[in-house]
Amino acid sequence: FFLNNQRNSSMDLLRDIGQADQLTSAREENRVLQEKVKELTVRVHELLAENQSLKAEVELYRRECALPTFSKLTLGGNHNDDNIVGGEAKGSFIDTMDDEIDDFVTSGNGLYPDDPAVTLPQIHGHSNPLCCVLHPDDSTLATGGADSCLNLCRWGSALAPGDESSVKAVNDAINISCGAPVICASFAQVNQGRGLPIVAAGCMDGSVRLVHCGFDFCGSERILKPESVGSERVVNGINERGIRHGKYVKNVVWSPNAPIVATASADGTVQLTKVGNLDCVMSDDDDDDDGNNNHGTVSMEVIQSMHFDGPVESICFLDDGDTLCCYVRGTSYLSYFDLKDGCKQTKMSLNGESAGTGCFDEH
Repeated sequence: FFLNNQRNSSMDLLRDIGQADQLTSAREENRVLQEKVKELTVRVHELLAENQSLKAEVELYRRECALPTFSKLTLGGNHNDDNIVGGEAKGSFIDTMDDEIDDFVTSGNGLYPDDPAVTLPQIHGHSNPLCCVLHPDDSTLATGGADSCLNLCRWGSALAPGDESSVKAVNDAINISCGAPVICASFAQVNQGRGLPIVAAGCMDGSVRLVHCGFDFCGSERILKPESVGSERVVNGINERGIRHGKYVKNVVWSPNAPIVATASADGTVQLTKVGNLDCVMSDDDDDDDGNNNHGTVSMEVIQSMHFDGPVESICFLDDGDTLCCYVRGTSYLSYFDLKDGCKQTKMSLNGESAGTGCFDEH
C-alpha cells in the first residue's frame, strides 16, 4: 500500500512538472509571436507611409507632364518660321496662347485589353519575335525575329473566322532569311495611292535589307540588291548587299511623301537613302554571274549622312516628310533637320532654354 501511494505521488509530480513545462513553452512562444506581430505592424505602417508618398509623387509627375505643345510638335504640328533665326529656335515652334492645355502623358481610363484579337503561334519557330509592323493598307504583317528571318503574313487571313485561321496564316507566311536578327522594320509609305512594294528590315549586323513584300512576287530572292553603276559596287553607306551601318540598326522609317528611307544606328549615324527604279523582272531559270538565281534590283542613293556623338535612339519624319527629328542618347534635346534647307539643324531642349537651344513651352 505504501509503495503504491509513493508511486502515485511520483506520477502526480511528474505530471505537474510536464504541465508546467508546457505552460512555460506556450508562454515563450506567445511572447515570440507578440514580438513578431509588433515588428510586422511597424513594417505595415512604414509601407503605408511609402505608398502614400509614391501616390503623391505620381500625382506630381502627372501634373508636371501636362505639356500643351510638346505632343503637338512631336506629332507634326505646324512650325512657326518667325520663331526661328539662323536655324536656331528663338522660342517655341507653336504659339499656344489660345490653345487648350493638352496632356502629354495621361493615365488612361483604366480599361486595358484582356484578350488578343489574334495570336500567331510560333511565327518564328522557337525564336523570339523582335519587331512587327503592319502595312499602311492593313494587308500584310511583317515580323522580325531572333532567327535572322523576316516573315510576311497576310493579315486579313489571320483575322478570318475559324480556329485554324491564325495557324494557316503562319504556315502560309513568307520567310526571308536576312543573315542577322531583325530588330526593326518599316513598310514604304503609300504616296497618292501608289507605293513601292518594299519593306526595310534593320538587322543586328548593321545592315538594312530592302525586301520585296508583294505576294504576287514570282522570283526566288526577295532581298533587293542595289543597282551597279559600271564597275562601282561599293559606295558610301551602300555595299553590294544594300544599306550598311557600323553597328546594329535601331530605327528604320520611310518618308510619307517620297521614296526616302531614314536609318539610325547604334554607331551614332543617321542615313537618308533615296530608293527607286525597282526592277523585279526575274526568272528562276536564269542565273546571274555568281551562279545564283537572279535578284531583284533597286536604285539606292545616299542623299544625306549625319554623325552624332552617341547612339541614335529614335527618328521620325514630321511636316509631311520635310523635317526629320532625331534623339541621341545622353542628350537633353531633340534635333530637327529641315530637309528642304540642306538639313539645317534646330535643337529643341527638353529641360528648358539654354544658349543656342530653344525649348518647348511649359516644359
